[in-house]
Amino acid sequence: MRFIDSIVPAGVQETMCIQVAAEDSLYVTDHFLVTHNTLNDAFIILDEAQNTTPEQMKMFLTRLGFGSKIVVTGDVTQVDLPGGTTSGLRVVREILTGVDDVHFAQLSSADVVRHRLVGEIVDAYARWDAERENQQAQGVHAVQGHNAQGNRASRRR
Repeated sequence: MRFIDSIVPAGVQETMCIQVAAEDSLYVTDHFLVTHNTLNDAFIILDEAQNTTPEQMKMFLTRLGFGSKIVVTGDVTQVDLPGGTTSGLRVVREILTGVDDVHFAQLSSADVVRHRLVGEIVDAYARWDAERENQQAQGVHAVQGHNAQGNRASRRR
């Protein structure tokens, strides 16, 4: 068994290490960073990666050692980072696209394994986000109760 012995605090909480699926599994709270360790002969999963900063993502990915594999999962539509902080998961695709042995899988609402309605909710949010991006690209800022030309929008009754 190999122990990770240098976890550097990045906050005020104590490090929380627990056994997960295997005796050498490690869980580290989001306020602690695993540094100065090369993770050899390991299968490493970073879940909820949308809540990493670009710096944290780089720190994590550069721990990859010989004989190891890393799987990074997350949903860029559910970022919980404070006020305008860029998600490391959003930028890592731009940075690593084209790097050999790095693969990305984009899942959709068809991959949702929950209530049927959750897939429809995911699709509705995707349409809403696309419309907002389209409006921003065109410089249109809709005001509630008015159409894009500034006229009072009619309501269905």
